[in-house]
Amino acid sequence: MKKLFLVFMLSAVMSSVITVSQAAPVMVHVGVHIADPVGPYPFPRGPVLLPNVYIDDHTLLFEDLCGEYVLQIIQNDNVVYSTLVSNGETSVILPSTLTGDYEFRLVADTYYYYGYIEL
Repeated sequence: MKKLFLVFMLSAVMSSVITVSQAAPVMVHVGVHIADPVGPYPFPRGPVLLPNVYIDDHTLLFEDLCGEYVLQIIQNDNVVYSTLVSNGETSVILPSTLTGDYEFRLVADTYYYYGYIEL
């Protein structure tokens, strides 16, 4: 009975070690900025639906992202990487040469979503 209990405990510990070593994507805090206010009501009258953005190594993952955006990766006020994110696209793989702290922007016509990531 003790041997069975010991085998059970060892298998439980091994499975938890395996689970801990596999990192899950991390959610990134996202804000919105009105880049070019126009019209009599330049700001939204209701709350803006922010997309959920996650980072997993050099991959940005998107949920609830509607429309087409230009993804900009910015460091020290310089755009170091830019790509188009098409409607329905759920991820973008960033170049592995990017390392350090960056701001990302998902730019639309008059506004952009932004957040900060570490690669």
